Amino acid sequence: MYEFTAELVSVEEDDYCLVVGLADSSTDPSRYVILQNAKAYDDQDRELGMDHAHLEVGGGLEPCYGGLERVSLLGMELELLLSDVAQRKLGINGGIVVMLKTLDSRGPLEAALGQICASEKIAFALSATAEADRLTVQQGLRQPE
Repeated sequence: MYEFTAELVSVEEDDYCLVVGLADSSTDPSRYVILQNAKAYDDQDRELGMDHAHLEVGGGLEPCYGGLERVSLLGMELELLLSDVAQRKLGINGGIVVMLKTLDSRGPLEAALGQICASEKIAFALSATAEADRLTVQQGLRQPE
């Protein structure tokens, strides 16, 4: 599992693509995730297998196109479930888990991830109260569902 706490969350959009970046430091990141999704793909993109979301991780072997199978933004935890092929290309075992340091950028992050998942037909789970739900269950105040 590739894990870190994101000090920096960036969402950038232009006429051509949407880019989501998360990093453990704003000045000298050692762990990061960049997810980029084009708004349209052309024939060349399709021929080269570049007609899917582009994913890169800090320290990874190589970036990859596609392989993102599920995205979950539950409370302050972002989880990206990856195919076996994507894991091998990126050089990681398991998925990616990023803890958000603050909720300041959760709204734009949620919107961008929702847009990427919708365009790529990727499952997207969302809950603003997952952390509160988890704590309530841990404290025995409610049974898990």
